[in-house]
Amino acid sequence: QDLKEKLSDASPEVQGAACLALAKVGAIGAPFAPLVAQKLAEPRSRANALKALGLMGIEGGKHCKDVVECLCDDDSETRAIAASVVGKMVDYVRDTPIARDEDGRKRIAAILALGYMGREASVHKELIQDGLFDEFEEDADNARTQGGCITRMPPSCRKAKCAATAALGHIAAEDQGFGWETAAAQVARLLDDDDWEVKTCALDCLSALGPRARDHVDKVIGQLGDETFIVRAKAASALGKIGDVESISLNKMADLLEDSSPAVKSAAALGLAELGNDGAEYSHKVFNLLTDISADVRAAAVTALSRMQDRGPYFASVIAQRLRESEEPRVRIAAMEALSGLEERAMSFMELIKEQQRDEVPSVREAAQKCLARLGQPGYRDALQDRGDEE
Repeated sequence: QDLKEKLSDASPEVQGAACLALAKVGAIGAPFAPLVAQKLAEPRSRANALKALGLMGIEGGKHCKDVVECLCDDDSETRAIAASVVGKMVDYVRDTPIARDEDGRKRIAAILALGYMGREASVHKELIQDGLFDEFEEDADNARTQGGCITRMPPSCRKAKCAATAALGHIAAEDQGFGWETAAAQVARLLDDDDWEVKTCALDCLSALGPRARDHVDKVIGQLGDETFIVRAKAASALGKIGDVESISLNKMADLLEDSSPAVKSAAALGLAELGNDGAEYSHKVFNLLTDISADVRAAAVTALSRMQDRGPYFASVIAQRLRESEEPRVRIAAMEALSGLEERAMSFMELIKEQQRDEVPSVREAAQKCLARLGQPGYRDALQDRGDEE
């Protein structure tokens, strides 16, 4: 009742916060969906009202029409939120969002909404594929981004081609069936684009397609030498998901383990780990990354080594050594996640893992708890209680 009263507060921001709070209390707040929907009329409360309706299940779905109208909002962030919420309301959407509107901003929002619907939007693949040829782009910078109030919207919210690849990627991740040949070919064509953002989005989509994009492996391999580091990283990740990489290409991928960019080295290590025994042949090079100056790279190396097919278990001791106190928290977390997947091999390092339960970093303690639980170790909750008593 107190939250309901806040919906009438003089401040639209407070009203928006109340909308979100009501949605998060579960079934108790759902009946207030009609009042929350009314807050869509106020720009300053609209974003939170949209998020709230997306969390209100059936009651929120009754206001799907009002949410769909927000796909035409003048604010790019509001359109993006509306697209994600429409995706959650797929059971209540009666009309397909218009993806051929004259306004490019509306086309992007509509395509994203279809993508968020996942497998249910598979019947609209051809409509979305039309967006791969759409040249519309919205300016990345505006008064708020230049003033530091907000960050730039991702390319999928600004460029029609990127929106289409993102949408197809969302659908492909849920729809593991066939019939993606035309879409894969059209997405691969975007790897010839001069825009690095378009290429990264295309690589993400091909990664989601996985083995269904094998006919375009050569084009993906060609991106390993791109001058933009994020493109090289995305290409390495995509190859790991697509698979079926020849030895010459594997060598090129392994060369990225010595790239100047930490993100590229990390992606290459994890990509090789996805390639089964072929990728495991380069485990010695991945091993060298354990001494890299970047903690992110060391964490990626730990994860990759643990996934190196039959060779992974033999790195258990090396991975456990990462649990020493001088190591960065993120690396120790990666080590415990890796050990939890190595099961029997990890049993020799129980004491090291248990020591992490008393670490001063909460995320490290949480990782230790999860690791011990997965390994079926009793008494791990007692250490939690001990830590709480000390604090």
